[in-house]
Amino acid sequence: MVAPAVLAAAQKAAKIAKTAKKARQAASGGGGQGDDKGKDKSNLKLWLILGGSGGLLTFGGISLVTIILMGMIGGTGNGAVAAACGDYADNASAGNTGDAAATNPILPAGKVYMPSEAARNEIPPKMILAAMRAAARYEGLDWALIAGQMYQETKFGQDKSAAPGGKNSLGYMGILQFGTPAWTDYGADGNGDGKKDLYNIDDAAWAAANFLHAKKAETAPFKALQIYSGSTASNTIYPRVVITQATRYHGVLTGDQALIKRWYAHLKETVEKNPDFPTLGQQSDIPEPVGNNAQPGSALSIAATSPRSWSTPPLDAGDDAQTTTAMAPAAYTTSTLDTTGVGTVAFPEAKQPTGGAGWQWPLKEGSYTLGTKYHENGSMWSLGYHTGLDLVATSGTPIYAPADGKVVHAGPGGSYGNETEIQHADGVITLYAHQTSIKVSVGQTVKRGDQIGTVGATGNVTGPHLHWEVRVPGVDNPFVGGQDAGPGMVDPQAWMKGRITANPDYGTVPGSVDEDQGKDAQYADCAEENGSAAVAPDGAGASGVIPDADDPVIRAVLGWAQRGIGVPYVFGAPRLQGQSPTSFDCSSFTQWVYYMASGGKINIGTTTYTQEPYLKKYEVSLSEAQPGDVIFFRPEAGHSGHVGLVWDPKGHKIIHAPRPGKTVEFSKWDYQDQITGVYRVPIPPGTDPVEGDGTGQEKGA
Repeated sequence: MVAPAVLAAAQKAAKIAKTAKKARQAASGGGGQGDDKGKDKSNLKLWLILGGSGGLLTFGGISLVTIILMGMIGGTGNGAVAAACGDYADNASAGNTGDAAATNPILPAGKVYMPSEAARNEIPPKMILAAMRAAARYEGLDWALIAGQMYQETKFGQDKSAAPGGKNSLGYMGILQFGTPAWTDYGADGNGDGKKDLYNIDDAAWAAANFLHAKKAETAPFKALQIYSGSTASNTIYPRVVITQATRYHGVLTGDQALIKRWYAHLKETVEKNPDFPTLGQQSDIPEPVGNNAQPGSALSIAATSPRSWSTPPLDAGDDAQTTTAMAPAAYTTSTLDTTGVGTVAFPEAKQPTGGAGWQWPLKEGSYTLGTKYHENGSMWSLGYHTGLDLVATSGTPIYAPADGKVVHAGPGGSYGNETEIQHADGVITLYAHQTSIKVSVGQTVKRGDQIGTVGATGNVTGPHLHWEVRVPGVDNPFVGGQDAGPGMVDPQAWMKGRITANPDYGTVPGSVDEDQGKDAQYADCAEENGSAAVAPDGAGASGVIPDADDPVIRAVLGWAQRGIGVPYVFGAPRLQGQSPTSFDCSSFTQWVYYMASGGKINIGTTTYTQEPYLKKYEVSLSEAQPGDVIFFRPEAGHSGHVGLVWDPKGHKIIHAPRPGKTVEFSKWDYQDQITGVYRVPIPPGTDPVEGDGTGQEKGA
């Protein structure tokens, strides 16, 4: 008999509206599932088991896996919602926005990640299935964390200690390396055979889920992973590797129960075709693309390795278009009408390319102005006219994929400078020229809203801007003589009409159906409604009250640091630009705040190379860190490679200028590379503080 709470959850989930705000209201409305929030759904264990000779268990024609996952969505209480969206700031500061802000690594309440191409190609399917089933027992627990642990612990069972009877030199056993005391506390029967076998993949996965949940991995995964591994606070290798892999394993983020149901069935079918892979304790061809230097912020730049014979294939294209990465151009028969020189094309109704569902502008609204328009005439262009649309923005402004696609070019492009091309559905290609940096590689699959590069001034330009082209099959390509079937250029502004969808993966965009509720706005709203500070896209949002500090100069330092929020990072930015700098790098930011707050009396140096030696004798331990202390990261051949300021030591919060494509923002020192030192800047006697508005303050005021 199905538990009444589960059926109630399924009925509730079916009524949840599509918009994120309504979903939040439904989740915070209480009732029904409040008493089950965060508890181990052990009474539902048998319904989750996809084993034996049978298929998906059903009740009244509905998959019980689906019902249970609906229960996860419908039954998510206000606490779970607050936990997920309250950490949005930290995730955004780790390099993500939109749905991806939860990728690193908090799972948005009521959502499940489907396996990405990297997961399908690199994880044995029975281990994907085991991780997904195990995590589904706890609201908000991400299966990809368990899969990441399988990778880091034994490379998916390849270590000899994973084989039945095996153990490593420290006595840890099984694919997820449990010791006897931990197994006694958290061991589980994941396959329903009445045994708790730490060498069994399903049992081990369920035990890992128990452990992670007990250590609050739903809201504090980094710390939970450190506890799991026994790592010290300064040893971040284990959580960095696990979170990096977990980020790579995330595919479509969905609450679509039909899609979830198909994925469970698809994985089960794949396992049944190759039930003996892998053989635990033996080497196999399971790839190892990530090492101990893993950084979660760069996870999405690590392309999926090629599929193996045992890999999980994508769902059939007919099942769900979002799950396939196939981007082969279709054949078109067209009739061209080009009497205006604009290249207008009349496509047969059934063949007109859409480029796939869901488009957004490649730059955030407010970060650019429109420059030279498509087909504008001029002698500076080799064809005598402009082949794209210019979006004028400062160097370093993030560029985002406007739709799902596959990178087909990433590198030098002659007069285009640093250039990226993405191929979308139907053979549509978009081109991004003059970039300062390219953040993707050829062959990489990108999702709408993924950052692909930054605005720059490389190639033939008169100033920084994004030259954006849309090329469509069937249009004459003026660069290739006689190629009448394209893909050739069309007007990007005209192309976007009717294709922009609501809820873009960054802030708001022109023409969005619901311009005040882009994904970042939703997360920010969610955070604000649940007692956390609202955070603007890219983590540059509300800074709150300046922390307490005994010294008025340090309080002024924090005020100037707060004033720098939102200023873009530019490597080698000019030093000491006055009250309103237009750019920072990490060391120019820390130099500036102390110089301005002291009226020019304190100059800690221009780079990390000079700042660290100057401050060396003023070092304090991390446990003694105070607001305003200078904190260094990333050891590099005798010096540190990054620097920021401590903001809130209790919360591990820092403020810094992180890297190209970002702005001065808050983060946590847990998300940075190895901490190399914390230093307290000496304040010379008689130094009067200068507040962030440029006014002086009399001593004692």
